[in-house]
Amino acid sequence: MRPAVRHNLKRKFAQTLDLPPSVVLDQAVIHILGDGEVQIVNHKGLVQYTAACVKARAVQGMIEVSGSELEIASFSAQQMKIRGRIRQVMLK
Repeated sequence: MRPAVRHNLKRKFAQTLDLPPSVVLDQAVIHILGDGEVQIVNHKGLVQYTAACVKARAVQGMIEVSGSELEIASFSAQQMKIRGRIRQVMLK
């Protein structure tokens, strides 16, 4: 089955059962709390980590958090929490 067809079937399945698409489609969920914290749920791994930039893989692409004094406050296979002075969050 082609990826686009599979994706559409999963989306319809989620709608029919009233499930969050992020669960069925394995998409990342990004919570931004003011300018001091970002939580990424359903990431696919850490790519880069510096005090100015944190990059993580996601099904949709690359999630890039930039700012200053960034630190990973918590990290697990499913979620990560980044704290610091958040300037920008991008999905590439």
